[in-house]
Amino acid sequence: MSEETISHNAGKVLLQIYLIWKEKHKVPNFNELLNITKLNEIDLKTSLDYCLDKSFIEANVVRPGGRRVFIIQKITSDGIDIIEKPAETPKEKRPFNLTFNFNTDFNIDSIIKGEAKLF
Repeated sequence: MSEETISHNAGKVLLQIYLIWKEKHKVPNFNELLNITKLNEIDLKTSLDYCLDKSFIEANVVRPGGRRVFIIQKITSDGIDIIEKPAETPKEKRPFNLTFNFNTDFNIDSIIKGEAKLF
């Protein structure tokens, strides 16, 4: 397991899904996310479970041969809103930072603009 928390990893995975959705108008598949995020399979599945439970993504989870496989359908409007919504006041954290337990140094705007990397 990685040293980052489940919520941190889930936030980074959701952002990656958002960026691909925004740029390519598609969602990445599980293997693409494994390659992009460099998370191990367990951490990625846990992150996707978190995003699914929070209704930030829609996905089907199938069990061929007893193995859980995620088929990501889309990022939801809740997923987009949590990423794009700014803080209500300059002194507050963005809803994304609060939900995924990121400190104020995590600059989502830079990531969305392609100026910083997630992983």
